[in-house]
Amino acid sequence: MALDGIFLNCIKEEIIKTAVNSRVDKIHQPSREEIILNMRSKNGSLRLLMSARANSPRVHFTQYAPENPQTPPMFCMLLRKHLSGAVLTDVRQYELDRILFFDFDAINEIGNRVKLSLCVEIMAQHSNVILIDSQGKIIDSLKRVDFSKSSVRQVLPALEYKLPPEQNKLNLVKTDVEKTTQYILANSEKTLSSAILTSIMGVSPIVCRELAYLSCGDDLKVSQLSEDCKISLKNNLIKLSEILTNH
Repeated sequence: MALDGIFLNCIKEEIIKTAVNSRVDKIHQPSREEIILNMRSKNGSLRLLMSARANSPRVHFTQYAPENPQTPPMFCMLLRKHLSGAVLTDVRQYELDRILFFDFDAINEIGNRVKLSLCVEIMAQHSNVILIDSQGKIIDSLKRVDFSKSSVRQVLPALEYKLPPEQNKLNLVKTDVEKTTQYILANSEKTLSSAILTSIMGVSPIVCRELAYLSCGDDLKVSQLSEDCKISLKNNLIKLSEILTNH
């Protein structure tokens, strides 16, 4: 199963039900691109993995306890400074994109209560874990991105956190299904799966191919779709929207 925005939405709901109000106990960085938060809740201990590996970016609970380096990396030390003892208050997803924000109630070095967010971006080679303060400024990140790596979006300490560029895709939950269907059908020269992929936020190619198969029995060009296929596509989009709405 591809970890797309829809699947991430399900993971988010699992984390909210299981880990909200848990306290950060320990923080480890077993590898250059992985963070593990050990958390304590009323129901016991939890281990939350945040990976920014290009070939396997993800966030989820794990029972795996990797060996940690003797000297913690700098980003791990920074997270320990800011998040040790912090309480997870919420987990937010940006639309249906592959971005989660973990909101924490923490205490700074002078004893003041502060709000911090740990942002996990799951975007292949651009995946990252970013610590953000209450003003929306970046404290630091697992991967720093300067002008030499991107002229569009920099991820550096003290800069304002900005979301990745918009892709002009529709949120299936927030957009009328009739409008979404017509938006897909406007891509007349594309196959149905490709039209869905470029039109809807949070769906992976495998989900798009499944929607095309369920709707038409094949991945036809949009211009070749019969009226029955178009009606079936709309009905399948309604079902998918209901799955998301009901978690």
